[in-house]
Amino acid sequence: MNEEKALKNLINKNVVRKMARLISSFYPSFNTHKFIKQASQLEDLELKDRVGHVSKTLKLELTRNFKSDALILRKVLGTHELKGFELWPISEYISENGLDHFEEAFDLMYLLTQDFTSEFAIRPFLKKDFNRCLKKLSKWIEDENVHIRRWVSEGTRPILPWGGKIQAFIENPITLKLIEKLKYDEELYVRKSVANHLNDLSKSHPLLVIKTIKRWESNAPLKHLSKITWIKKHGLRTLIKKGVPEALLLMGANQKVSCELLKFNLIKKSFSLGEELIFELEIKSCAKATQNFIIDYGIHFRKASGKTSVKIFKLKSLKLLPGQSILIKKKHSLKKITTMTYFSGLHQLHLQINGKIYDKLNWYFSC
Repeated sequence: MNEEKALKNLINKNVVRKMARLISSFYPSFNTHKFIKQASQLEDLELKDRVGHVSKTLKLELTRNFKSDALILRKVLGTHELKGFELWPISEYISENGLDHFEEAFDLMYLLTQDFTSEFAIRPFLKKDFNRCLKKLSKWIEDENVHIRRWVSEGTRPILPWGGKIQAFIENPITLKLIEKLKYDEELYVRKSVANHLNDLSKSHPLLVIKTIKRWESNAPLKHLSKITWIKKHGLRTLIKKGVPEALLLMGANQKVSCELLKFNLIKKSFSLGEELIFELEIKSCAKATQNFIIDYGIHFRKASGKTSVKIFKLKSLKLLPGQSILIKKKHSLKKITTMTYFSGLHQLHLQINGKIYDKLNWYFSC
């Protein structure tokens, strides 16, 4: 069972019944029977469609007035009985219906985030009036709740998976002011979001991100240096894969690394859906001093047009002494996933060391 199918089952009939019970306890006029009947029609829907369906049905059976609905939903959220993905339909309801009721919507998102996340719900608000949103979020940077602090960074990411792009933040990286204040957060959960936020920004402002991380590292007190080192590694990952020299140097890796590729081969030349692409490589350091190696690999997947599109994957980061060699074996799964469509035909595999391509191998794929 793939991840999407596993996740979609988190929005199910039992969740609908629980939601109906909680809402009706605070809003007796709620048509529980009708809501359950309509909102439970989920069998043929995937995760996001299930969320949207329950949210739309919720709107039909509430008061049709967002301010009144917000009072009811505040009480529901206050019970903390709905947890995790069970809250996503309410998050969706806020984003779809609360745009003209900023304060009420933000109060709901603040409550909801403590048990789930409002990173998706906040996106329409950011697109409508990001200055007002950022002013509100800046007050919660030091909130005692880790989920709120993480929301400040995650919700404002320029490119959020499942959350779409905020073009204003892609063009003008003003969100750096927010994540700057979260870089020393004691929770890795928050710092991981900061790193992902930087990685988003690096796709449109690479030199700014490099300069920012370099400044953070230079100014970090000793007790916080390991936090910045972790953020650096994950925040620069896209630039490392692209072989940007300044990013590599920040990781202690020189693009002009001195090495010899002793071996690079596939276990076979043809693979099928569900198999593992298995390859091995051996490299030797040829320098007179210890060198840092960042080893990645790229798979050139065949598209429907017959052309290929490359995707870079992390393999290994290591140090090698003068004359030292290392043998690495890697298995890459070719299993079916919802985010990937495979096409039969010629593919390629390339090896990348410190941002430079060293060798390419052809292989064939059959669906």
